[in-house]
Amino acid sequence: MKKSIFPIYVILFLVFSISSQAQIKVNSDGQVKIFGDIESDDANKDLSMQIYGSYGQYLANGKLGFGDYGRVELNGSNVFIGELGTNWDSDRLELHGKKGIYLTYGYGYNNGDIIGKWDISQPDRFSFETDVYAKGVLLSSDSRFKENIKPLGKELYKLKQLKGVSYNLKNEKRTYPEAKGNLTEKEQNDLALMNNLEYKERTRLGFVAQEVQKLFPELVQADKEGYLYVDYVGLIPILVESVKEQQEQIDALLELAVKKGLLTTEK
Repeated sequence: MKKSIFPIYVILFLVFSISSQAQIKVNSDGQVKIFGDIESDDANKDLSMQIYGSYGQYLANGKLGFGDYGRVELNGSNVFIGELGTNWDSDRLELHGKKGIYLTYGYGYNNGDIIGKWDISQPDRFSFETDVYAKGVLLSSDSRFKENIKPLGKELYKLKQLKGVSYNLKNEKRTYPEAKGNLTEKEQNDLALMNNLEYKERTRLGFVAQEVQKLFPELVQADKEGYLYVDYVGLIPILVESVKEQQEQIDALLELAVKKGLLTTEK
């Protein structure tokens, strides 16, 4: 009899301890509240779980960590998601990975299914494996951000050597492993979807990075695998200066033609 009663006392003790410390609370409707509970929160009962923080009357700055969090004073705070900040009610989402943030799909990172990433090994870039659509793109260009500003030289002769091309990106179709055992209908549909995933690659216009690198090395960067990327925006000032250079040549020829009487300036 004692053996069957003992676990019940242990369970009751744990429940009482959790409730008395008010760290984890399960409401009668199934909602889970962690580190606090404000009755006026979530009046519509939209949340299944709510993690509070320790700041202010609204218990702001709740965070959820994954794996080893580490000691903050030793460069910890490894991987977590939560409310931005520690001592203010920001209402802003913070997605934090000390050494990188990866957006994945399908079978995830181990299968190479990466949509976009930032990695500490190349901290100056956030790279995407898809086209990026936006209503507009503004780049920082204020003189206060810059130093060693120098005018461009004559670039028309180099620009004339660039060869524009049309091309298609390679579409390497992935094959996902075949699952064993009985599959649910959802699992079957998901496998079929992933194994038939294809991007409709459009014809693009641009340059070959290796050729651009020979003429304008400042416009080409390599990643850690050695693949080259072109700064197409950086071509704009070269185009502008080349147009101005070409116009100067046209003006000089017109002036010479007028002096020789081959052309009149009268309208």
